[in-house]
Amino acid sequence: MRLLISNPSIVVALEQVGFLDLLFNLPIEINVTEFLYERELEGCIGQRLLQLGLQIRPLGSEMTTLATKSRRQFPTLCLDEGYAFALALKSSFVLLTISPELSRLAEIEKVSYRSLIWFFDLVMHNRTIAQDSLCQGILTIAETTRCHLLKKEAVAWLSHSSSLLNNNDELQ
Repeated sequence: MRLLISNPSIVVALEQVGFLDLLFNLPIEINVTEFLYERELEGCIGQRLLQLGLQIRPLGSEMTTLATKSRRQFPTLCLDEGYAFALALKSSFVLLTISPELSRLAEIEKVSYRSLIWFFDLVMHNRTIAQDSLCQGILTIAETTRCHLLKKEAVAWLSHSSSLLNNNDELQ
């Protein structure tokens, strides 16, 4: 799987709670657009991301046109999401998103995508870290992020995971 991160808040939040290594340890290729990397990540954690194996994908003029068209259709998309969508549409990436609007656009255009909840579920089911640590990290994201979309994802996972966690406890 070639995963394309659509929003810098995902990367920043995962780094803040120590989950970034978990993402890069998955048997998938992690990508961002050149635009997102240069604008949001290069100065703060760019070198670390490159060491972990982050791939930076360039955007051509066709992508810019497609991103602009997408943002006209869905005006709440940020620039990063518009560019990520354009690249995923043309290059068969799977989008990693926190945006309901981007998810809706991906469904309309038949672009594969996963929400951040998918990543949290994957970590939980693979028992990559202790469940308490996973829950604490996601709770920290919910309590400290300034990004309302990221907060919604974290709260949604904590809400839906309580039954999953109870079922896992019964199986042990």
